[in-house]
Amino acid sequence: MKTIWDNVTLKEFPRLDSNLSADVLVIGGGICGILCAHMLAQTGKKVILVEKDRLSQQRTHKTTAVATSLQDLYYSDIEKHFGLKVAQQFYEINQLAIEEYQKLSNHYDFDYQEVSTFKYFSDKQKYLNEQNTLKKINCEFKAHDTWNNSQFSAIEFPHQCQFHPLMLIQNLIEGLEIYEHTPIIKLNNGIAYTPKNKIYARHIIVCTGYPFLRFRGLFFTKLTQSKSYVMAIETSKKYPSAIGENSSDLYFRNYHELLLLGGNDQKTGHPSDGYAPLEKYLKENNLPTPSCQWINQDTCSADGLPYIGKYGHFQNVYVATGFNLWGMTGSMISALIIKDDIFNKSNQYAKLFSPKRKTPLLKLLQNIKTATLNLLKFKKRCTHLGCALYFNDKEQCYECPCHGSKYDLNGKVIYNPGEHDKK
Repeated sequence: MKTIWDNVTLKEFPRLDSNLSADVLVIGGGICGILCAHMLAQTGKKVILVEKDRLSQQRTHKTTAVATSLQDLYYSDIEKHFGLKVAQQFYEINQLAIEEYQKLSNHYDFDYQEVSTFKYFSDKQKYLNEQNTLKKINCEFKAHDTWNNSQFSAIEFPHQCQFHPLMLIQNLIEGLEIYEHTPIIKLNNGIAYTPKNKIYARHIIVCTGYPFLRFRGLFFTKLTQSKSYVMAIETSKKYPSAIGENSSDLYFRNYHELLLLGGNDQKTGHPSDGYAPLEKYLKENNLPTPSCQWINQDTCSADGLPYIGKYGHFQNVYVATGFNLWGMTGSMISALIIKDDIFNKSNQYAKLFSPKRKTPLLKLLQNIKTATLNLLKFKKRCTHLGCALYFNDKEQCYECPCHGSKYDLNGKVIYNPGEHDKK
């Protein structure tokens, strides 16, 4: 699926064909895995990164590449459900992630831009509630009672950023030991097994989008996947980088002479009208036909916060997942927290993202119900846990409503946790 990032082609790496050892093994060649590998290699650690296909051809390839502390999750909701301290910490660690991207921009060219990001509101009370929480946590923001000559109000976060993700990766992979077309099928006692070889590592980091071990960490009970539709439109008009108050609202960012228009976020495997809301916006605003369009997909946690930390009961294995379609910020947060853990350095934000934290009961029951119902249906089966697959005629693919696996018409896995292609 073509995206605007296709103007950068990453170099290819060999398949692993021997046993190896390392201080750190990173599994997964998206932005999260590459940031973790780069950051740890900079400390002098011997790092190996493996990717089962090609680097950064799934979620990272389809991102809109905005790193911001202003996301779909409301700070007022964080305060309500977790307390004001957690809201404060969530803001602080996201800001630290943005600062890290800014530091990288001092050394590498990856079309880095500092921008303000906006969240626009039609609900006045939500707008006021969010302002109230942001004031309590001493957040740097601006409130716009009337925004962009529209009926909306908006909250603005200054000093956020956006960039070209594959240009960044092209820089970061220089000097790293990387193996492509190298799937990991098992972990045991500090050993990662490929179909033919072993990698011995003191520390292992799993950055595979959806964690690839079936039952470890019980992620099948607390992770779902959602997809988001994106169009790139040539226009001379400049749009602010903005998201709406609801996850289904349209979002905007500029990239040179292109508007990236996205939205209509939907749970994978469930009915969707796809690009229809975006097409409606194009028509109403006299915008031209998109130069390209694509669909992104990401793992979503039960409570809206990523899962970053120890993977189940493994001693020195870490996992990073559940970025809720905010992978650029979540990936950098993961690299910062996991690096500190590997060096036995206390990180004040680590507990906030612990994979062992309590899962909201209602979400847990909803996920179990969906899985149970789809296990009982007589249809094609997902290769993950055997849930029924649904054919998406708009996108011409098969999707799993339980955990978000996606297959093309030939049965090839597009998005995991599907473990292998269907025959």
